[in-house]
Amino acid sequence: MTQEDLSRFGRDYITVGDYISRVFPFLGVRFISVNDGFDSINPQDIDSLDTSFRTLIYDLYSRDLSRKVRSARKARAERGAFLSPYAPYGYIKDPEDKNHLLVDEEAASVIRRIFQRAADGLKTWEIAAELNGDGVISPKNYKIDAGCTRTPWRSIQEDNFWTANLVGKFLRDERYIGKVVFGKRVRDAVGSTHTVKISRNDWIVVSDMHEAIVSEALFEAAQACMREYRECASPTDSDKPLKRKVICGVCGHVMKRDGRKNASYSCGTRRLNTRFDCPDEKVPEADILDAVMETIQVYAQYAVSIDRLLIARQNQRQLDRKQAQRQLQSLQSKKAQLDKRLQDLYEQLVEGELSRESFASQKKSITARMEEISRTISELERKASSDDESSNALIEKFKSYAGITALTKEISNDLLKSVTVYPDGYMDIQLNLVDEIQELMETLRRESCTA
Repeated sequence: MTQEDLSRFGRDYITVGDYISRVFPFLGVRFISVNDGFDSINPQDIDSLDTSFRTLIYDLYSRDLSRKVRSARKARAERGAFLSPYAPYGYIKDPEDKNHLLVDEEAASVIRRIFQRAADGLKTWEIAAELNGDGVISPKNYKIDAGCTRTPWRSIQEDNFWTANLVGKFLRDERYIGKVVFGKRVRDAVGSTHTVKISRNDWIVVSDMHEAIVSEALFEAAQACMREYRECASPTDSDKPLKRKVICGVCGHVMKRDGRKNASYSCGTRRLNTRFDCPDEKVPEADILDAVMETIQVYAQYAVSIDRLLIARQNQRQLDRKQAQRQLQSLQSKKAQLDKRLQDLYEQLVEGELSRESFASQKKSITARMEEISRTISELERKASSDDESSNALIEKFKSYAGITALTKEISNDLLKSVTVYPDGYMDIQLNLVDEIQELMETLRRESCTA
């Protein structure tokens, strides 16, 4: 792997250091940073002070740059500039000013219909069902047809449809009355794509910055018919470790959890869109948790087994190094003897005790032998000086979950990607970092086959 410099690979100096000193050597990956003159094939480059300081400086620089960029964006937002990369449904970006919005009449008519039906007293799911029944194309598909390149939300089905949550989101959006709203979410770490919600009181809201799609009177009428808005704190409760991670295997949407004591998950898509034959049966949360725990334990046991193999391989390499050192001593002694023999040949040639033909023949044989020994010595010196591998961080992570008795919110955020539930009861459980575990296992398998 070749990068222009270390900062192009990563700017978190702890993560970069872990990859350079542990992950890449284990996977047999050679990492080269051209501008920094770094090459992982040279052991002295990996843990040098120069490399450590470079990664630390890149980290500090990126954090300082991030603060300046945030400050500049905030100042622009306060002046009413629209800074989001994509225009909201119902608007398009002004071709002459990317920070200004223009009304998209086709989509805007749908937005007006949504607000009017809400003001008439319809619930959000009833509005969504009506739009689906009338064949109104969903915002996602509408934008794709218009050429939008935004990465679509996770969904099993390519066709998207209106949902109650989406309708509710539009009804709460003040941008439809001409306001620019900035700062609803913020990234919680430099270089991270993960964002956290910001309190409504801290949003930047500037009025009359673009043409409104609905009047303020209609907007307020729709709000009056909806449930009162209550700002919820970021979820920190540990009793919902599966929140937004249980997916319907038919429609691809998140399944809803009921709030009962014996909680269960169900899919509400069927009442919104009759085209999907989602099952009516509720899936007990306890069954999903048991399946997830069982899967985690399987990979935790894999990690324990891999760790044992790594320890065995490390022990074998230590034995190999000791044997290499003994062979080195023997070969160095032989090389010294050959050096002495070659010196004796020179003396015999000078004193006339040896003919030139005999000298040349013996010298050629001794030189060839010395070159062969030198190559072997170089290889043995490399083996003898190789460092012991530290425990793999990925393996240690999974090992720490061996024997857990409950799925907490923290473990779920760390390990669980999704649980897809199908009508026949089958669950497809996707864990984070599983591909890396399987790659480690395959690497060890290949090494055992070639040993």
